[in-house]
Amino acid sequence: MNTVEVRFYASLRKHHPNPGSSEALGMELDDGAKLGDLLDKLKIPREELGILMVNGKWEKESYLPKDGDRIGIFPLIGGG
Repeated sequence: MNTVEVRFYASLRKHHPNPGSSEALGMELDDGAKLGDLLDKLKIPREELGILMVNGKWEKESYLPKDGDRIGIFPLIGGG
């Protein structure tokens, strides 16, 4: 098992167990679980997802989180 810290940003805070919270969420993941599995567990629709950051570095859904990783989940951002 790996324990990670997850932070939700902007409009994705609604997926935090305490919606609107800016607090980090501690989660345990099974060995071999990928970032994509974490997104599924959190029920975050892929169409809302913009960027996944792990320890300040951009990562793909195929990344295997390690114990103590800090994960940031950011929404799509539009502009013009």
